[in-house]
Amino acid sequence: MEYLNNRMQLLKLFREMSYPSVLLLAAAVGVGLSVSSHEVRSIAGQLIPPFLMLVLFSIFIRISLTRLREAIQDRQYLLTAVSLNFVSTPFVAFLLGWLFLRDYPALWIGLMLALITPCTDWYLIFTDLAGGDLHRNLALLPWNLILQLVLLPVYLMLLTQKLVPVELSTLTKAFTLYVVIPMIGAQLLCLYFPKVAVSKGISLLGFAALGLTVMAMFASHGEIILKNPTLFLRVAPPMLSFYIVSISLSRIVSRLLHFPRERFIALACTTTARNSPLALPLAVVLFPDHPIIALSQLIEPVLEIPTLILFSSFVKVRAQKKKIR
Repeated sequence: MEYLNNRMQLLKLFREMSYPSVLLLAAAVGVGLSVSSHEVRSIAGQLIPPFLMLVLFSIFIRISLTRLREAIQDRQYLLTAVSLNFVSTPFVAFLLGWLFLRDYPALWIGLMLALITPCTDWYLIFTDLAGGDLHRNLALLPWNLILQLVLLPVYLMLLTQKLVPVELSTLTKAFTLYVVIPMIGAQLLCLYFPKVAVSKGISLLGFAALGLTVMAMFASHGEIILKNPTLFLRVAPPMLSFYIVSISLSRIVSRLLHFPRERFIALACTTTARNSPLALPLAVVLFPDHPIIALSQLIEPVLEIPTLILFSSFVKVRAQKKKIR
């Protein structure tokens, strides 16, 4: 019986390892499609929002509103995550920009714009994929949205010596598309079709949509990265350093506060995932004479997604190995 249990655990481990491989393959296919034609890039960009909405819909189905209320009451986690996202992260981003890009001011601004605001959607996907505390990170989402709206103009004023207006419509549209609509749809499905909501098919559908989202994102922007390899090599070191520092800092803080494994994973995902929906539109609108700043916003998800995929794979494999032992 013990042999069978260990074999089942090994099979589950292999299945968990195959998920990140599928996502990395999707990214490679996306880059290949990106260089094929302009029409493919245009169509891929239009497919990202509906695919991403479907992914979040599949995640929100597993959200218990009762547990969500409990998560909101966890002020220690919320305060910790907000402090890392909006206090320490801008400082780390500025320091990395000074270390790596002080001779390239436009790239320095691009790096700061890419890193100072937290993600408002991807971090939920990878929190779920890595087995983190999804409820606490969902409770964190409104704070990530509101605080970046309030603080982003302040950060940009300090960094670029100019006051930058933030379009409220951009934030409202992102919140409605990626949170409100999927959440309402998921809760309605749970209410009226509970058996369908808990079926394995919904989970597989969500993962398929995630793979298509990754492929569409890389198909939409991949060719730009290939045409500017030097730019990529300049921006990659500080961004990769940021991910390492962010995960390490999350680990240190989690140990000091005695957070369980699921809460550490959730904290690492929200502090590592950047790619805010505000970043690219602001780069295009605010710095029209410096397209390199907007281009740096496209490099960030190219590096972030594989990093979070590898992080998710690592923590899942490590958890499965502990169960086998």
